[in-house]
Amino acid sequence: MPGMAFSVINSVRGDKDQVRELVAELRRLSFDSMYTLPGFRAARLYTAEDESEAMVIVEWKSRDDFLAYRQTELGQRMVAWALEFHPHIAFYEVTAAIDGPEP
Repeated sequence: MPGMAFSVINSVRGDKDQVRELVAELRRLSFDSMYTLPGFRAARLYTAEDESEAMVIVEWKSRDDFLAYRQTELGQRMVAWALEFHPHIAFYEVTAAIDGPEP
């Protein structure tokens, strides 16, 4: 399907203190610089209700855009930082999407 996105999902499971620390660090990081990168679509941070897991989902226009980001200084720095938390990392192509109305 042309025009569908490529998503990278990082999830970390741990006790409440570990997850809270991760969430606090992610909030301190500035994702503003990602807005200027070609193909960047969105980034979301999710925390499980019981605080046992945090997930970051970053959506790119294409896999190639994500790979280009990984080669940037920012991309390499973010990957190195994330690896400290030993995340489960998964890569997905969006095959179907339903978006709500624009606000």
